[in-house]
Amino acid sequence: MQNSIPTIAELQELSSQIPERIPYLKMLVLFGSRATGNTKADSDWDFAVLCDEEKYNLYIEDHPLALFAIPGILGEIFKINSDKIDIVKLNYSSKLIAHFVARDG
Repeated sequence: MQNSIPTIAELQELSSQIPERIPYLKMLVLFGSRATGNTKADSDWDFAVLCDEEKYNLYIEDHPLALFAIPGILGEIFKINSDKIDIVKLNYSSKLIAHFVARDG
């Protein structure tokens, strides 16, 4: 588990490493309490992802568990505990979830 909590500015800086590790990712949005600043000691990290479906489908031919690897990859890059990372795939989310991501992210 990591000791320090990265700032939004640090997350933005570290995010430049993501395309190399998750090549099918079109958009990553931090939303929820971490984005709004209403965190508690046990707050998790809510990330919404939007994938390029064509690139994703090609990628999973060689990496069938790719979507499940996203929390671990983000945890490594952002230096946060991957057990505290929740992922919402916007490609398949409800309009209500997409609304919360747009409002809070």
